[in-house]
Amino acid sequence: MDRILIDRDRIRGRVEEIGREITAVYGDCLDGLVIVPVLAGSIIFLADLIRTLPFKMKISVMTVSRYRGATTTGGATQFVHDLTLDIKGRHVLIVDDILDSGTTLRMVTAQLRERGPASLRTCVLLRKTARAPKDLTADFVGFDIEDSFVVGYGLDYDGHYRNWPDIAVLRPELYQ
Repeated sequence: MDRILIDRDRIRGRVEEIGREITAVYGDCLDGLVIVPVLAGSIIFLADLIRTLPFKMKISVMTVSRYRGATTTGGATQFVHDLTLDIKGRHVLIVDDILDSGTTLRMVTAQLRERGPASLRTCVLLRKTARAPKDLTADFVGFDIEDSFVVGYGLDYDGHYRNWPDIAVLRPELYQ
């Protein structure tokens, strides 16, 4: 690692705050909420986030792949695993690890919107302010960050570092 960008204590505190924000929006939802995590990057964030939500929910995962092997530039975005739950008429919250170019979030949002949810919102742990498209906003954002390659807390480089408890900037010589 080059340096820790966001330590585990700040992450924990912000996840609790996001949980309160989401509860304020969905807490009175009688049918509960369908949470759609985009795997695998969001898995640790998702696990911590759902423990802060004091209401009924279902989880139905999507797996989307954009990075192949040891690359840091995206290839074609592909659905690897689709939802197994019908979301028509349901309140849906997409949970993703990072809003960078916006390609993945746009694709997932468009796919789910076609399925007729009652509402569709997005939650991202990180947003790269220099790269995130201005016309694509997330409803809930953990942290705005610089344009650096980050790993930890679910984010990876070539499948490694997801288990690192902090969000760290990866040394450039490792991925360039």
